[in-house]
Amino acid sequence: MSKFRLVAPFMIVMLVLTACPAGETDSGGGGGGGASPGGSDSGGGGGGAEGDGTISVTSLWGGAEGEAFQAVLDAFEEETGIVAEYETVRDDYAGVLSTRVAGGDPPDVAIMPGIGFMQSFAQDDLLIPLEDLGIARADIEDRYAPGILDIGTVNDVLYAPMVKLNSKSTVWYHPDSFEELELEIPETYDDMVALGDAYDGPAWACGCADTWNLTDWFETIYIRQHGVEMYDQLFGGELPFTDQSVKDSISEMSRILNEESLVGGIDGALGTGFNDAIDQTFAEDNEAWLFYEGGFVAGLAVGQNPGLEEELGTRIDFFDFPAVGDNGTPVTIGGDVIAAFTNDSDVAEFLTYMVSPEAGAVWAKQGTIISPIIGVDSSVYPNELASKEAEQVANAEAVRFDGSDLLPAGSPDLGATLQTALNNPDGLDAALEELQVGIEQAFTEAES
Repeated sequence: MSKFRLVAPFMIVMLVLTACPAGETDSGGGGGGGASPGGSDSGGGGGGAEGDGTISVTSLWGGAEGEAFQAVLDAFEEETGIVAEYETVRDDYAGVLSTRVAGGDPPDVAIMPGIGFMQSFAQDDLLIPLEDLGIARADIEDRYAPGILDIGTVNDVLYAPMVKLNSKSTVWYHPDSFEELELEIPETYDDMVALGDAYDGPAWACGCADTWNLTDWFETIYIRQHGVEMYDQLFGGELPFTDQSVKDSISEMSRILNEESLVGGIDGALGTGFNDAIDQTFAEDNEAWLFYEGGFVAGLAVGQNPGLEEELGTRIDFFDFPAVGDNGTPVTIGGDVIAAFTNDSDVAEFLTYMVSPEAGAVWAKQGTIISPIIGVDSSVYPNELASKEAEQVANAEAVRFDGSDLLPAGSPDLGATLQTALNNPDGLDAALEELQVGIEQAFTEAES
């Protein structure tokens, strides 16, 4: 289930890391030098100890993303006088952070991609609850779309608010072809399936060689077809993957991901990677006209085809993934969360700033993220596609995190099972049974 997406304008990096349990430690964090990881005798009220004017912050962002985040840290320092020393770890972020925590030298604050990683620290009592930093959930709840804060909550305690995200409910298309063929934006999944009939030959591309592309397809269809409650049950280990609802959603997937609709047919799609599928859709000599994936697609498409930047809204745009049944259009997302290992007044002030619309606006202006904070006006984004993506998430009736990334470490690859569904439908039942056995085992090990 690991996935890595390159940094580019309009996009967000999403790196799913294997959860690594860290050892207990009594020593204080980095630059903040205050209370010990995992809590403090002092409660809320803005931190458990007095800070020294400096905090350490780490993430995996470098390049354009690192520069954009530094602009946020600079704005924080200008407003508070507190210096945030930033360290980027591009290689083996999970391993480096876990080693530091186990060795008693965690950063004061870490930004973590993938919530399984964060959950392992929270379950080991190594993270500071936001409430202990003086940030009450009730005071910030209305800053986020429904479900966003649940992503960083473990055992009913909020540890890690999301600070950047990307929608995974976007379908990419050629507006100029829609105009030429007099096509309308689909309101239902049936309408979207019918779009393919308007084109000569296969209309869809899929990077099905990268299994996460298929898990995103499945998750987006499942939540719309069966609703958020069943989605939560499925990816929370309460509903088995052998359930008929799973087979029903795979059947819906196959209405588009089939021999006739895909460029290259099933075999061709299963042999095509994600980036190549983008080129199949948006290169000058494109073979496809429709492509499903997250909000980061535009940045990659422009990066691979620089001339496309001048044709935003004409040769590339997205529409919302339409309703599949009667359960509306909840939005699935990926993103990064922020959490504290140190409880002091400086860290408390930094986390307070990071969940504010002011910080979100500073960051959004840089052009490398979508802020999860709905108070960030869409006009601050540097292009119309980023603004549109932000509005989609802000206006969502419900938001849920990428389902396969909610499964515990050690789970089998759901995407590999979905490849079987496309390539060998007769083997689907056996593949789902094998998947379920592995997922049950992973949940058991995670709970032990």
